[in-house]
Amino acid sequence: MSTLKIAIDPGSSATKVVYQIAQQPIQYFTMSPYCAEVPSDYPDGRRFNGKLPFIEDAWINNPDGCFLLGEEAKKFQGSSILNEDVKYEKALYKVLAILTHVQHLGDRPLPIELGILLPFDEYATQQELHKLLQLSCERFQYCDRPQSLNLERIDIFPEGTGLLLSGLPKKIDLARHRVAVLVIGHRNMSWLVIQQGIPVLQESVTNNLGFRWLVQEVRKRSGYKDELRLAEMIASGHRLNRLVQQAMAEVLPLYLDQLMGFLGQQSPTDFVLCGGGVTLFLQGQLNQFFGDRLIWAKSLSRALAKLGVNDPQMTTRLQDCYGLFLSLGA
Repeated sequence: MSTLKIAIDPGSSATKVVYQIAQQPIQYFTMSPYCAEVPSDYPDGRRFNGKLPFIEDAWINNPDGCFLLGEEAKKFQGSSILNEDVKYEKALYKVLAILTHVQHLGDRPLPIELGILLPFDEYATQQELHKLLQLSCERFQYCDRPQSLNLERIDIFPEGTGLLLSGLPKKIDLARHRVAVLVIGHRNMSWLVIQQGIPVLQESVTNNLGFRWLVQEVRKRSGYKDELRLAEMIASGHRLNRLVQQAMAEVLPLYLDQLMGFLGQQSPTDFVLCGGGVTLFLQGQLNQFFGDRLIWAKSLSRALAKLGVNDPQMTTRLQDCYGLFLSLGA
C-alpha cells in the first residue's frame, strides 16, 4: 500500500524534514524553527487566492489556540529559543503543519508513517506527544481549513537514533561493542550510550552544551543581534567581523574546556559515532580527543549527496533525520 513516509527533526536552529510520497523520489527541506501562539484573529484578512500559503507563513488552529510557524513567528513573544523550552510542546504544531503541507504536495491523502526525533532528556515526553498527535490529527485547521491526517504509524526516538540505526559502519557489531552516539546541536548536546544493543539509560544524557552556549557568549561580547544568523556565520567561518573574531578568540577555549571536560568524565566506549550540525565545526578537536574511536556516518553523507545535498554543514545537520527516515518501516 502506498504511504507518505516522513521523518521530522524539530531542531532549535532549523526543523529538518525528509519524506517520500508513495514511490516518488525522496525529498528533503529545512525550515526556521520558530513557533509562537498568536491572537486567534491574527490570520483575519489574509487571503491566498485559493492557494495555501508556504509552510513558513502557515498557522495551525486547534482548541488550544492559534499557532504561527516559521520566520513570520519570530516577531511574536514566545517564539524565542529558550534552553528550558520543552520541544514536544511546539513540536506538535510543527508536525501537524509539516504533515499537512507535504500531504498537499501529493495527488491524494495517504496513510502516514511518521518518525520524530527528540533530545534524550525529553524522550520521556514521547508518550505525551504521541497521544497529542493522535488526538489532534482529526480536529485541527491548517490556515483556517479543516484537515484530517491518517497517522498509520508514529515512532518517536531520542536524537542520535537515526545515526545509530542507519549510519553505523558495518565493522561495528552492536552486540559486541560498546558505542556512544554524540550529537551536538544548536541548543543541546546528547550522549547516547549503547551496550549489547541496548541503550544504557543511566549513562545517556542531554545537556546545554550545544552550539548555543558559544553563540550566546559571542553575542554578549560582539553585540550581534540575530542568534541563528550569528551561529551560521561562526559555523561557516564566513563574514566574521572584527568584533566577532575577537569574541571567538575569547569564547571558543571556554566552550571547548566545558565540552571536553564533560566528555572526559564519561565512561569509556569502544567507539563514538558523531553527528549534528556543529560537529563539522569541531571536527579537528573531536578527532584529537577521541582518536581512532571516533567514527562518522559516511554512508549517510554519501546517500545525502545523491539527493543533491552538497553543502557539508547541511549534510551533517540532516544525517540524523535522514537515517531515521531510512529506518521507518524496517
